[in-house]
Amino acid sequence: GGESTRPNAAPVSAEEEQARVLPLIRAARQKWPNIPVSLDTVKIPVALEGLKAGASIINDVSGTPDKEIFKLVRDFKAQIVVMHTRGTPQTMQTMTEYQNLLQEVKSFLADKIQEAVSCGVPKENVIIDVGFGFAKTREQNYELLKHLPFFKDLGVRMLVGLSRKTFLAQKRELPPKRKAQTLAANLVALQGGADILRVHDVKDTRKIMDFYQELEAAQ
Repeated sequence: GGESTRPNAAPVSAEEEQARVLPLIRAARQKWPNIPVSLDTVKIPVALEGLKAGASIINDVSGTPDKEIFKLVRDFKAQIVVMHTRGTPQTMQTMTEYQNLLQEVKSFLADKIQEAVSCGVPKENVIIDVGFGFAKTREQNYELLKHLPFFKDLGVRMLVGLSRKTFLAQKRELPPKRKAQTLAANLVALQGGADILRVHDVKDTRKIMDFYQELEAAQ
């Protein structure tokens, strides 16, 4: 991704975003031709050029993907991640009031799955993300993490992005020091049915996944 989505992050132009990501997509596609490349963007021109360059997944964290992005994903036979959020990075942390967090997030994602399918994206090419850290309080993030199985009957794969998120921090910790909590949270996410983990610490997460898979296979 070429544009930060952390709280209060400043937006960048489509041109700047493309300059940041397209060389990386092309290089990754050349070096690892068989590995899926995911592009984070909410902009149609960036999504189009990224797909042309070899991206195979568009991760739209806007919460309200434009139908044209769904159509691009359809035309390129790509996959799309739809994520729950509210507002923008500048406003989302002021929009954390929910009557029923779990049901509202689930209903939102169900609507987005249907919208993607209605635009011609096969359901198996849609991936959901409950949006940890996006328009959620610390307590709400923990509620989502504890109840990830609640979303599995939506019938699509689930991406979970917990790595180094602020809500995992203990007092006075900086992001690199959230590693222990991140690994523990990722194990909880796997137990909750996560299909894809978005991480920074790849090698350590791989160890967690190997352990979990071996544990699941044990008699």
